[in-house]
Amino acid sequence: MDPNNFLPSAIPSASHPLDTLVEAETIPEHALHWAQEHFIPVARADWRVLMTNLAVESGLAHDQFEEFCALLDTFVHMQSYHSNADLSENYAKVDPDTQGEHVQNAGDRLTADENGRVALAQLDQIMIRANYQKLTRSELLEALQNTSDFGIPMTSDFSVLRRLGVYVRGKVIGKRIRRRLSRFYQREEVDVPLYQRLVICFQVADTASKKDEHRSDCLYIKSFKNIPQHDIDMLLPGTTVRMSLLDRGKIVLPTLSGLAILIFRLFAVVSLGLFALVSLLFTTTGYALKTVMGYFRTKSKYQHNLTKNLYYQSLGNNTGVLQQLQNEAEVQDIQECLLAYTLLLVSFPRGATARVLDRAAESFIENTVAFPVDFDVNDALRKLIHLELVSVNSRRQYSSIEISEAIKVLQIRFRELINGYSKPIISRDTSEHSAPTR
Repeated sequence: MDPNNFLPSAIPSASHPLDTLVEAETIPEHALHWAQEHFIPVARADWRVLMTNLAVESGLAHDQFEEFCALLDTFVHMQSYHSNADLSENYAKVDPDTQGEHVQNAGDRLTADENGRVALAQLDQIMIRANYQKLTRSELLEALQNTSDFGIPMTSDFSVLRRLGVYVRGKVIGKRIRRRLSRFYQREEVDVPLYQRLVICFQVADTASKKDEHRSDCLYIKSFKNIPQHDIDMLLPGTTVRMSLLDRGKIVLPTLSGLAILIFRLFAVVSLGLFALVSLLFTTTGYALKTVMGYFRTKSKYQHNLTKNLYYQSLGNNTGVLQQLQNEAEVQDIQECLLAYTLLLVSFPRGATARVLDRAAESFIENTVAFPVDFDVNDALRKLIHLELVSVNSRRQYSSIEISEAIKVLQIRFRELINGYSKPIISRDTSEHSAPTR
């Protein structure tokens, strides 16, 4: 059992109030955030324009800084290729959507469980780079034990899972319109905490795959948008729709009353003969079938509502999600490096400590997007030092090199990277295509 499986075997979520009707969902254009973010929430092209404007306002040449941005962008992209390719190759061994059979090589001695563990560990690193946050045990338990007004009552069975990872990004306040009996069903707007992006990665147990559509030798990755904080259980495998007390009452109460009437009539018609008894049995059988069909219709209604909700909130599955996450990680790497280098270059030409730079970066982001963001300054500085664009002295002050020197350094590193791809061309025997010699 993977250490990620920290949940009890089954958790029922809270059901909806019986007197509540939910109408619509909206997310304001400038929605409030209910928790601090850890990613730069600006599009790649827009962020580059912001950095260029900041540099130009400080006296740097526009074209020169654009050249630096292009080189940094391309170099980080090429560096990311290696780690992305390694993850993609490992995930191909546990991808449920792969085409064709995976050919076992002599070196492929890992089991499906071990392949899933390796792929999930690599995915964790991608999620860290993309500035997603992995939900802790307490956060996941809290989310599963409640249901929003928009969600579907569910019962979650985590004994079917071998491993599970839930990652989130973008914690905003959405709006829901509801009507309650206590307010005479007047329109009421309520705040609902949402995850703008939610990624679930899981692998089911061997015993579960025999009675489930998921395969135990595969690792599933699913991505969703605008998911209420307390409706994560709708997205997990091993969950079943749980009917409300009202819907259960619609089935149970008529059934009990029908049985009572049946018993009474049986005693009443015994003296009326066989024909009356047979007629009563046919009538009772029809009533029982109607009750059973009502149960299945109610259950189908819940399943339809669940499917409809997820249809509009699903973003992708498996390899498609993996490629999107790799792209998001690359974008965050570039944006972090670009911000840290530009601030050191224009705001701290004599150098700055990591703490000072962190405050300046977070202040710049907050002024740009109008909400606080936790900037990972240590990660950005580590990457810049590796690229030789930033140096650190004995007093732990970081300084950037000049823009012209930075361009030269990136050009040199770029050529070294290209040369590293060079391989000798394997000679081929083309004698059969040669002209005959005399």
